Amino acid sequence: MIRHKKLFTVLACACLLPALVPAAPGYAADVKLPVPASAVTASKDDGNLPANTVDGNLSTRWSASGDGEWIKFDLGANKKVSYMKMAFLNGDSRTSKFDIQTSTDNVSFKTVKANAVSSLNAGLQTFDFPDVNAARYVKVIGHGNSANAWNSYTEVEIYGEGAESGEGVLVSTSAELTAAIGKAVPGTTIVLADGTYTQDAPFVVSGKNGTANNKITIKAANPGKAIISGGASLKIQKSSYVTIEGLKFTNTGNTALLLDGSNNIQVTRNRFALPATGKELFWLQVSGANSHHNQIDHNDFGPKSDTGPLIAYEGDGDGNISQHDKIEYNYFHDVGPWVDNGKETIRLGLSKVSLSNGYNTIQYNLFENCDGEPEIVSVKSSGNTVRYNTFKTSKGGLTSRHGHNNEFYGNFFLGDGVETKQSGIRVYGNDHKIYNNYFEKLTETAIHLDSGSFDGGTGGYPPNPTRDQLKAHWKIYRAQVVNNTIVGSKAGIVIGSGKAYAPQDSVVANNIVKNSTGTLYNEAATSNTVFEGNLGYGSTLSNKSRTAAEIRNADPIFQTVNGLQKLSSASKAAIDAAVGTYSDIKEDMDGEVRSSAHDIGADEYSTASSFKNRPLQKTDVGPDAP
Repeated sequence: MIRHKKLFTVLACACLLPALVPAAPGYAADVKLPVPASAVTASKDDGNLPANTVDGNLSTRWSASGDGEWIKFDLGANKKVSYMKMAFLNGDSRTSKFDIQTSTDNVSFKTVKANAVSSLNAGLQTFDFPDVNAARYVKVIGHGNSANAWNSYTEVEIYGEGAESGEGVLVSTSAELTAAIGKAVPGTTIVLADGTYTQDAPFVVSGKNGTANNKITIKAANPGKAIISGGASLKIQKSSYVTIEGLKFTNTGNTALLLDGSNNIQVTRNRFALPATGKELFWLQVSGANSHHNQIDHNDFGPKSDTGPLIAYEGDGDGNISQHDKIEYNYFHDVGPWVDNGKETIRLGLSKVSLSNGYNTIQYNLFENCDGEPEIVSVKSSGNTVRYNTFKTSKGGLTSRHGHNNEFYGNFFLGDGVETKQSGIRVYGNDHKIYNNYFEKLTETAIHLDSGSFDGGTGGYPPNPTRDQLKAHWKIYRAQVVNNTIVGSKAGIVIGSGKAYAPQDSVVANNIVKNSTGTLYNEAATSNTVFEGNLGYGSTLSNKSRTAAEIRNADPIFQTVNGLQKLSSASKAAIDAAVGTYSDIKEDMDGEVRSSAHDIGADEYSTASSFKNRPLQKTDVGPDAP
């Protein structure tokens, strides 16, 4: 996962004071996890047994000599593990070196802290690492100490998820799950044992309200092994502060998860894999009044062949969409076959709620082989942000189909140059901003400011628009297309089309288009769009007469960095050459701060080789991501 460094530092420090800070979202406060003596094993010992590390006595120890000797702790079930405390024989006079690993199956182990070194202290010392969502086994691999090859640990404590902040309820049948939901109170954690949970109607969480510090949690004991199937599904209505974690949805005929009139709901680390029925089906739906501050993160969605969105925001029936929600770190994949309409991966709103402000954020998601229809992400509301996502070999693109004031930045659109209909960003409506996006090898248009079939006016809010007017393509006013990079694609930036109302008062500035085919800056309709500071190279520059100050024919001279075409030291045409003042653009597509004199394109030249933002891989997202 790509993390903000400052946030990680704060969380890491918080782990050192678990009794003084609230738990991370979706978990109870971190506590010492019980490990019985019989659950501790080791590669070998010298007579000082591994069980001595959990007896609470610093005068006993486990010892084994040799680089790579290990001691292992079985937690009994998968649990969230946050940090460890260890004490060492003669710890005040020598340091010990070791690795910490975790596993869910006692076969494949992942190193969560490498080459840890103790300080000179005979007492318990804390060793922090990024939280591990699911671990049953914790292994410490010793690399000796500063005096010799011995690994000698007097005490080991493992900290992670506990149930002290509320009631923990283990269920193993559908009836028990229904009963536990009915009795849930703030702080209750309902843990589903491995197995299948099914019935002829949804499991309903209704009128259940946790708190920020005492959520109601419904989670799998082992992620992905508690399965909601058959005619069952999960419906959360008029509830708040509820977490759904680690479930697998394979049900048929119903929306797998419906958030109806609820807020502060977290849907995390679940798997949505509903079987095909040949009928329209929404997998996750958000609707109803008083819906806000929900979070959909680290889930797996796909494959999907039925029509209907994987995630659909429907509104409250009174023209309003859910507000301040986040959709992040999810893996969307294998959607298809292609239809002309109705198989979006995410549909954020409807025409009837398009004039309401959602203030929702779609970020850090990976869309791979999402070939459902022309709009992979269809924004049909206002005031939203779509950023830092990766669209990989997917037919269709990102569209602001309805609404105003949406921002699209820092996204990576990576085609293969072969599959048809791979496109970038297309918008309608007022005051959209498109910047710092990267497009490569797309087989359709990278950025399209399309003409509209209805003029909603410069203010964008005509009195009493009809249903048909709300469903129309609205004329664009004041769109900004700034600091984007387009390489190796069929078409670059297109302004307008054959519809009646061409874009008005828009700006295309400081972009780079380097394609070998097509028209790089194609004004398909006559408009008053302002062009400034753009570069084009490799094909027909423009179909209109534009000055070099507007569009300059110059090779940006890219270099390949981590698979992307980025500026090099030879990129004299782009470095420090941006014009105009665009105050929103303070960073580049990598998340690096732009210099006072901005470079042209999405990338600000740098000699760095690793970056805060980059194209996402499968390991960065979904239930198994860090």
